[in-house]
Amino acid sequence: MPMLQEILNDREDQYGSAAVNFAQAGRGWGAILGIDDIPAYKVALMLDFFKSIRCVANPAYEDSWLDKLGYTRHGMDIALSDEP
Repeated sequence: MPMLQEILNDREDQYGSAAVNFAQAGRGWGAILGIDDIPAYKVALMLDFFKSIRCVANPAYEDSWLDKLGYTRHGMDIALSDEP
């Protein structure tokens, strides 16, 4: 099983900062819903919940579990920092 930090580093290399990506998603989702921006840490929680649904549908698929770990880690890091 790949280490969580390896996965997070790979995703950051591919997509950039999770905090920035989640803040952008929160702005976009807020605009679509006609509400204020959704904070980045809440975006992480929402993505984690989506992966939870996938884990229920296919509990043997390791990738969904690893993604959940990543979203939880990013959400915690964002909530405990001054990142966007």
